[in-house]
Amino acid sequence: MNGANGKLIEVDLTRGEIRVEGISPSLFREYLGGYGLGVRLLMEKMDPAADPLGPENILGLASGYLSATGAVAADRYMAFGKSPSTGGWGDANSGGKFGRKLKEAGCDAVLFCGQADSPVYLFIDEQKAELRVADFIWGKDCYETENELKKIHGDDCEVACIGVAGERMSMIAGISTDKGRIAARSALGAVMGSKLVKAVVVAGKKKMNVADPEVFKRRRKKTAQSIADSPFGQGLSQRGTSMFYQTCVSVGDAPVKNWSQTGELLKNAESVSEEVMENFREGKYRCSSCVIGCGGHEQVKEGRYRTQTTVHKTEYESMAMTGCNLLNESPDSLVRINDICNRYGMDTIGCGGLCGYAIEAFENGYITMEHTGGLELKWGDPECIVALVEQIGSGEGLGGILQKGFNHAVEVFGRDTERYVMAVRNEALPAHDPRWSAGLALAYYSDATPARHTQGSTTFPVAGYAQPEMTNDNLSGRGKYHRENVNLVHALSCAGICTFCFSIVDYKEYPKILTAVDGIQWTEDEFMKVGQRIAVLRHLFNLKAGINFRKTRFPERVLECPTVSGGDAEGTTIDLQLLVDDYLTELGFDLQTTRPSPEMLDELNIAQFS
Repeated sequence: MNGANGKLIEVDLTRGEIRVEGISPSLFREYLGGYGLGVRLLMEKMDPAADPLGPENILGLASGYLSATGAVAADRYMAFGKSPSTGGWGDANSGGKFGRKLKEAGCDAVLFCGQADSPVYLFIDEQKAELRVADFIWGKDCYETENELKKIHGDDCEVACIGVAGERMSMIAGISTDKGRIAARSALGAVMGSKLVKAVVVAGKKKMNVADPEVFKRRRKKTAQSIADSPFGQGLSQRGTSMFYQTCVSVGDAPVKNWSQTGELLKNAESVSEEVMENFREGKYRCSSCVIGCGGHEQVKEGRYRTQTTVHKTEYESMAMTGCNLLNESPDSLVRINDICNRYGMDTIGCGGLCGYAIEAFENGYITMEHTGGLELKWGDPECIVALVEQIGSGEGLGGILQKGFNHAVEVFGRDTERYVMAVRNEALPAHDPRWSAGLALAYYSDATPARHTQGSTTFPVAGYAQPEMTNDNLSGRGKYHRENVNLVHALSCAGICTFCFSIVDYKEYPKILTAVDGIQWTEDEFMKVGQRIAVLRHLFNLKAGINFRKTRFPERVLECPTVSGGDAEGTTIDLQLLVDDYLTELGFDLQTTRPSPEMLDELNIAQFS
């Protein structure tokens, strides 16, 4: 094959058996790679109503379709399965080096079914795939686990592993690569922990064939030049995502005090500015095949928040969710919090959201000093916030309750505390406020993986996609543009492309790149249709799991004018149901059941999964 290995590794953990299967080229044509290929495989191989932490759930890892081909910023991998956090379809996306190495090891995707009797890890290279005993790394953090496995398999291997959060099946557990790059959302680290799989190690140097090397080389050069010429790309290269923080706080995009406020917290934005965060920087790095290089490492070398080693640079989402969201103005504490989350293997968005819930519930008397073990929870107190994050990571004290997720916390502390839950279907909202841009509310509510700002919306349109200006004064008429952005984002993501790159490079370039890679003529319409097929099949998975998103809760606080405002959110209220009606009408879904029409399913060749 051109562009892929055409190989799937299936691991039956209950029997301790490994089977290698071929992947039909038609599946790549219809779903590309990553979670697109994943949802097609799982709809065939498992019941979406399965217990997400039981043996019937399947956990998958798959590279993007263009990963390892040399396409610019196309080496991402995705984890997928039924989410124990949301109870529906789950996927998580990460960059770094693992996605490329998985294909260089000779396969495109790995599926784990069943449950092991004792801790194991999977080793894959070009010749074999085998399960090995993992008792010696069970209980170790993500950094330690990767170090131990590289001692055995060499520095050229890549490791995807869980930390202690995943072992304990925390509802914010992710999967770590590169010592702290976390495929964080959907709690798929908990699924990995439920199966007693500590890690996946991949090694190899297999090259992907490209159908037309000369055309591909020209396309690659054009893509790289577009990124290099972009002010946005240049800014990311120089400063990473910390460059967003001051702007997002000042315009009202970033959450403040558990989403109760928004606007111009200038003191916070100055004390936690990108210039201040640069004081901790210890070097830069880039994901494989990327020309931006927005990543970096940092370290706090002294003081109460000192880190033992360098840490992956604190990204915008982490800064906002544990910074302004908690009124925390201590930049060195943000680095330490990032380090704690990375070591335990936790989603920083989910962790920041749980901290906001806990502090507000404590402030209003629902959580007491007895629950916290004497820890007084206060807004803007970095010492208590760091201690609370450590408790969530270790599962001790109050953290033992919070690490089980918002739904469990509400059961423990009372239904009245649900008002402090800024989450959709148990998944914490990311650090972009719908009151700043209403398209986010629709994305957070309607996507099969809720509370995700990276799954396509009119707020962050794909480069090259024409849409009218969208303001919160005009909520109707967004359906078409939201739908097409969603479809494009699914196709681009499952091709393996980084969000930042398809925010810069015209999406119409990617069908041409695909044609050069696999030798099959791709059109823009076919590319869009692949994204639609992925979106609808993920939605069908949820319907089969018993989820109609219209019957689920959305936090009212995030739809109403905040108590203290400023910036673009001043005076804003959002009619979410109007947005949903408009979108479902455009999709051709039933407005109440959200079920797709039979004609659509036939057109997308997925009627057998209805």
